[in-house]
Amino acid sequence: MPEPQPDPARDAEFGLIELTDGSCGLYYAWLGDSQRGMSQRFEAGSLRGAEPLTIAALYADEDEGARSLGLAAINAITASVWRCTGFVPPTAQSSFGFEVQLGEHLGMVGNFPSLVRQALARGARVTVLERKAHMVRRAPNLEITLDPLALRDCRKVLITAATLINDTLDGVLDSLAGDAKVTIVGPTAGCFPDPLFARGVQAIGGTLVMDPAAAYARLVCGAKLEDSARRFLMASSATPTFAELLTITPRA
Repeated sequence: MPEPQPDPARDAEFGLIELTDGSCGLYYAWLGDSQRGMSQRFEAGSLRGAEPLTIAALYADEDEGARSLGLAAINAITASVWRCTGFVPPTAQSSFGFEVQLGEHLGMVGNFPSLVRQALARGARVTVLERKAHMVRRAPNLEITLDPLALRDCRKVLITAATLINDTLDGVLDSLAGDAKVTIVGPTAGCFPDPLFARGVQAIGGTLVMDPAAAYARLVCGAKLEDSARRFLMASSATPTFAELLTITPRA
Protein backbone atom coordinates (compact mmCIF):
# COMPACT_ATOMS: atom_id res chain seq x y z
CA MET A 1 0.00 0.00 0.00
CA PRO A 2 1.19 3.54 -0.64
CA GLU A 3 1.88 5.86 2.29
CA PRO A 4 -1.55 6.93 3.59
CA GLN A 5 -2.59 10.53 3.17
CA PRO A 6 -4.52 11.27 6.39
CA ASP A 7 -7.70 13.25 5.98
CA PRO A 8 -8.87 15.31 8.99
CA ALA A 9 -12.41 14.14 8.21
CA ARG A 10 -11.43 10.47 8.60
CA ASP A 11 -10.34 8.63 11.73
CA ALA A 12 -8.35 5.86 10.03
CA GLU A 13 -7.12 4.38 6.79
CA PHE A 14 -6.92 0.69 6.03
CA GLY A 15 -4.86 -1.86 4.14
CA LEU A 16 -5.16 -5.60 3.66
CA ILE A 17 -3.12 -8.77 3.76
CA GLU A 18 -4.17 -11.55 1.38
CA LEU A 19 -3.27 -15.23 1.74
CA THR A 20 -2.76 -17.57 -1.21
CA ASP A 21 -6.29 -18.97 -0.81
CA GLY A 22 -7.81 -15.49 -1.17
CA SER A 23 -8.57 -15.03 2.52
CA CYS A 24 -7.88 -11.48 3.71
CA GLY A 25 -7.32 -9.55 6.90
CA LEU A 26 -7.72 -5.80 7.20
CA TYR A 27 -5.33 -3.59 9.15
CA TYR A 28 -5.17 0.02 10.23
CA ALA A 29 -2.72 1.70 7.87
CA TRP A 30 -3.10 4.98 9.74
CA LEU A 31 -4.14 5.59 13.32
CA GLY A 32 -1.76 8.48 13.99
CA ASP A 33 1.89 9.44 13.95
CA SER A 34 2.94 6.14 15.53
CA GLN A 35 2.17 4.53 12.16
CA ARG A 36 3.95 7.06 9.99
CA GLY A 37 6.16 5.40 7.37
CA MET A 38 4.26 2.11 7.29
CA SER A 39 4.96 1.59 3.59
CA GLN A 40 8.72 1.98 4.13
CA ARG A 41 9.01 -0.03 7.35
CA PHE A 42 6.85 -2.86 6.01
CA GLU A 43 7.35 -2.75 2.24
CA ALA A 44 4.88 -5.04 0.45
CA GLY A 45 7.57 -6.87 -1.48
CA SER A 46 9.31 -7.96 1.71
CA LEU A 47 6.09 -9.51 2.99
CA ARG A 48 5.12 -11.27 -0.24
CA GLY A 49 5.51 -15.02 0.22
CA ALA A 50 6.10 -14.76 3.97
CA GLU A 51 4.54 -17.35 6.25
CA PRO A 52 1.27 -15.97 7.71
CA LEU A 53 2.28 -17.05 11.21
CA THR A 54 5.53 -15.09 10.88
CA ILE A 55 3.57 -11.92 10.16
CA ALA A 56 1.02 -12.79 12.85
CA ALA A 57 3.87 -12.86 15.39
CA LEU A 58 4.24 -9.10 14.87
CA TYR A 59 1.14 -8.70 17.02
CA ALA A 60 3.38 -9.26 20.05
CA ASP A 61 5.46 -6.19 19.12
CA GLU A 62 5.15 -2.92 21.05
CA ASP A 63 5.02 -0.86 17.85
CA GLU A 64 1.45 -0.09 16.74
CA GLY A 65 2.32 -0.40 13.06
CA ALA A 66 3.74 -3.87 13.58
CA ARG A 67 0.78 -4.86 15.75
CA SER A 68 -1.61 -3.72 12.99
CA LEU A 69 0.03 -6.03 10.47
CA GLY A 70 0.18 -8.87 12.99
CA LEU A 71 -3.54 -8.56 13.69
CA ALA A 72 -4.26 -8.43 9.94
CA ALA A 73 -2.43 -11.72 9.49
CA ILE A 74 -4.40 -13.22 12.38
CA ASN A 75 -7.60 -11.94 10.77
CA ALA A 76 -6.60 -13.48 7.42
CA ILE A 77 -5.80 -16.82 9.09
CA THR A 78 -9.17 -16.68 10.84
CA ALA A 79 -10.94 -16.00 7.52
CA SER A 80 -9.05 -18.92 5.98
CA VAL A 81 -10.19 -21.29 8.74
CA TRP A 82 -13.75 -20.07 8.34
CA ARG A 83 -13.52 -20.65 4.59
CA CYS A 84 -12.05 -24.12 5.11
CA THR A 85 -14.68 -25.20 7.65
CA GLY A 86 -17.65 -23.58 5.94
CA PHE A 87 -18.44 -21.23 8.81
CA VAL A 88 -20.06 -18.02 7.56
CA PRO A 89 -20.29 -15.22 10.13
CA PRO A 90 -23.79 -13.68 10.07
CA THR A 91 -24.27 -10.49 8.12
CA ALA A 92 -24.60 -7.51 10.46
CA GLN A 93 -28.07 -6.04 10.67
CA SER A 94 -26.85 -3.41 13.12
CA SER A 95 -23.45 -2.20 14.31
CA PHE A 96 -24.54 -2.15 17.94
CA GLY A 97 -25.01 -5.83 18.73
CA PHE A 98 -27.81 -4.84 21.11
CA GLU A 99 -30.97 -2.75 21.10
CA VAL A 100 -30.57 0.94 21.90
CA GLN A 101 -33.63 2.26 23.69
CA LEU A 102 -35.09 5.53 24.86
CA GLY A 103 -33.50 6.81 28.05
CA GLU A 104 -30.59 4.36 28.13
CA HIS A 105 -27.05 5.45 28.89
CA LEU A 106 -24.90 4.08 26.07
CA GLY A 107 -21.12 3.98 26.31
CA MET A 108 -18.68 4.11 23.41
CA VAL A 109 -14.93 3.63 23.41
CA GLY A 110 -13.75 5.57 20.39
CA ASN A 111 -15.93 8.10 18.63
CA PHE A 112 -18.31 6.57 16.07
CA PRO A 113 -20.05 9.74 14.77
CA SER A 114 -22.71 7.95 12.72
CA LEU A 115 -23.56 5.59 15.58
CA VAL A 116 -23.60 8.46 18.07
CA ARG A 117 -26.18 10.16 15.84
CA GLN A 118 -28.24 6.97 15.64
CA ALA A 119 -28.18 6.50 19.41
CA LEU A 120 -29.14 10.11 20.09
CA ALA A 121 -31.96 9.83 17.55
CA ARG A 122 -33.29 6.85 19.53
CA GLY A 123 -33.37 8.92 22.69
CA ALA A 124 -30.30 7.47 24.39
CA ARG A 125 -27.69 9.39 26.39
CA VAL A 126 -24.19 8.75 25.07
CA THR A 127 -20.81 8.88 26.79
CA VAL A 128 -17.77 8.49 24.53
CA LEU A 129 -14.33 7.58 25.91
CA GLU A 130 -11.58 9.08 23.75
CA ARG A 131 -7.77 9.29 23.88
CA LYS A 132 -7.58 12.61 22.05
CA ALA A 133 -7.90 15.62 24.35
CA HIS A 134 -9.01 17.98 21.58
CA MET A 135 -12.20 15.91 21.12
CA VAL A 136 -13.43 16.39 24.70
CA ARG A 137 -16.75 18.24 24.78
CA ARG A 138 -20.29 18.23 26.12
CA ALA A 139 -23.54 18.58 24.20
CA PRO A 140 -27.17 17.68 24.95
CA ASN A 141 -27.21 13.99 25.94
CA LEU A 142 -23.60 13.61 24.78
CA GLU A 143 -20.30 13.65 26.66
CA ILE A 144 -16.88 12.95 25.15
CA THR A 145 -14.36 12.36 27.90
CA LEU A 146 -10.89 11.03 28.71
CA ASP A 147 -12.06 9.38 31.94
CA PRO A 148 -12.76 5.60 31.70
CA LEU A 149 -14.79 5.73 34.91
CA ALA A 150 -17.40 7.80 33.08
CA LEU A 151 -18.55 4.53 31.49
CA ARG A 152 -19.12 2.83 34.84
CA ASP A 153 -22.90 3.20 34.81
CA CYS A 154 -23.30 2.29 31.13
CA ARG A 155 -24.97 -1.11 30.76
CA LYS A 156 -24.35 -1.23 27.01
CA VAL A 157 -20.94 -0.34 25.55
CA LEU A 158 -19.59 -0.26 22.00
CA ILE A 159 -15.79 -0.56 21.76
CA THR A 160 -13.62 0.25 18.75
CA ALA A 161 -11.41 -2.54 17.41
CA ALA A 162 -8.52 -0.05 17.59
CA THR A 163 -8.22 -1.10 21.25
CA LEU A 164 -6.82 -4.39 19.93
CA ILE A 165 -3.94 -2.40 18.43
CA ASN A 166 -3.17 0.18 21.12
CA ASP A 167 -3.29 -2.40 23.94
CA THR A 168 -6.02 -0.63 25.89
CA LEU A 169 -8.81 -3.22 25.68
CA ASP A 170 -8.13 -5.01 28.98
CA GLY A 171 -8.03 -1.72 30.87
CA VAL A 172 -11.28 -0.57 29.28
CA LEU A 173 -13.05 -3.85 30.07
CA ASP A 174 -11.83 -3.70 33.66
CA SER A 175 -13.33 -0.21 34.04
CA LEU A 176 -16.84 -1.30 32.99
CA ALA A 177 -19.67 -2.54 35.16
CA GLY A 178 -19.65 -6.31 35.48
CA ASP A 179 -23.07 -6.66 33.84
CA ALA A 180 -22.37 -4.37 30.88
CA LYS A 181 -23.26 -5.74 27.44
CA VAL A 182 -20.20 -5.17 25.27
CA THR A 183 -19.74 -5.18 21.50
CA ILE A 184 -16.36 -4.75 19.80
CA VAL A 185 -16.74 -3.36 16.30
CA GLY A 186 -14.50 -2.24 13.46
CA PRO A 187 -13.10 -3.43 10.11
CA THR A 188 -10.13 -5.04 11.86
CA ALA A 189 -12.21 -7.10 14.32
CA GLY A 190 -11.87 -10.32 12.33
CA CYS A 191 -9.81 -12.53 14.64
CA PHE A 192 -10.84 -15.74 16.36
CA PRO A 193 -13.33 -14.44 18.94
CA ASP A 194 -12.78 -16.96 21.75
CA PRO A 195 -10.44 -14.82 23.92
CA LEU A 196 -12.73 -11.80 23.59
CA PHE A 197 -15.84 -13.77 24.45
CA ALA A 198 -13.95 -15.19 27.44
CA ARG A 199 -13.42 -11.61 28.66
CA GLY A 200 -17.17 -11.01 28.67
CA VAL A 201 -17.64 -9.46 25.23
CA GLN A 202 -21.10 -10.40 23.92
CA ALA A 203 -20.68 -9.61 20.21
CA ILE A 204 -18.02 -8.78 17.65
CA GLY A 205 -18.67 -6.87 14.45
CA GLY A 206 -16.07 -6.92 11.69
CA THR A 207 -15.61 -6.87 7.93
CA LEU A 208 -15.07 -9.88 5.68
CA VAL A 209 -13.39 -9.17 2.33
CA MET A 210 -15.28 -10.93 -0.47
CA ASP A 211 -13.36 -9.63 -3.51
CA PRO A 212 -9.68 -9.02 -2.67
CA ALA A 213 -8.76 -7.35 -5.98
CA ALA A 214 -11.69 -4.94 -5.82
CA ALA A 215 -11.06 -4.24 -2.12
CA TYR A 216 -7.39 -3.47 -2.79
CA ALA A 217 -8.26 -1.14 -5.67
CA ARG A 218 -10.72 0.73 -3.47
CA LEU A 219 -8.29 1.05 -0.57
CA VAL A 220 -5.52 2.38 -2.82
CA CYS A 221 -7.69 5.25 -4.01
CA GLY A 222 -9.17 5.93 -0.56
CA ALA A 223 -12.65 4.69 -1.42
CA LYS A 224 -15.01 2.69 0.78
CA LEU A 225 -14.99 -1.10 0.42
CA GLU A 226 -18.69 -1.21 -0.49
CA ASP A 227 -19.63 -4.50 -2.24
CA SER A 228 -16.05 -5.82 -2.18
CA ALA A 229 -16.66 -6.76 1.47
CA ARG A 230 -19.49 -7.36 3.89
CA ARG A 231 -19.97 -6.50 7.52
CA PHE A 232 -20.69 -9.30 9.99
CA LEU A 233 -21.78 -9.50 13.62
CA MET A 234 -21.05 -12.59 15.72
CA ALA A 235 -22.80 -13.20 19.03
CA SER A 236 -21.00 -15.15 21.74
CA SER A 237 -24.06 -17.35 22.20
CA ALA A 238 -24.19 -18.47 18.56
CA THR A 239 -20.59 -18.67 17.35
CA PRO A 240 -18.60 -21.94 17.21
CA THR A 241 -15.48 -22.02 19.33
CA PHE A 242 -12.05 -22.58 17.82
CA ALA A 243 -12.06 -26.11 19.26
CA GLU A 244 -15.40 -26.80 17.59
CA LEU A 245 -14.11 -25.52 14.24
CA LEU A 246 -11.19 -27.95 14.50
CA THR A 247 -13.62 -30.90 14.56
CA ILE A 248 -15.07 -29.94 11.16
CA THR A 249 -13.71 -31.84 8.15
CA PRO A 250 -11.97 -29.27 5.92
CA ARG A 251 -13.55 -28.51 2.58
CA ALA A 252 -11.67 -29.63 -0.49
